Amino acid sequence: METIKVYSPVEDNDIRKNLNDSPIWKKAFHEDELKEARNKHAIIFEYSIKFDGLKPVQVLNIKKL
Repeated sequence: METIKVYSPVEDNDIRKNLNDSPIWKKAFHEDELKEARNKHAIIFEYSIKFDGLKPVQVLNIKKL
């Protein structure tokens, strides 16, 4: 398993209840796209998510940047 930081302008306080269908995935950015995301959106949230391959399995932390 691998922990990856996912960035999104969408705040989802219930992400732990419904990780796979969370609205963050519609506007999700990878760490190398963070500069572009910050230019487009005033507020970005950093989600630390544990993945099993391509499947997200657990949210470890949520931080507002």
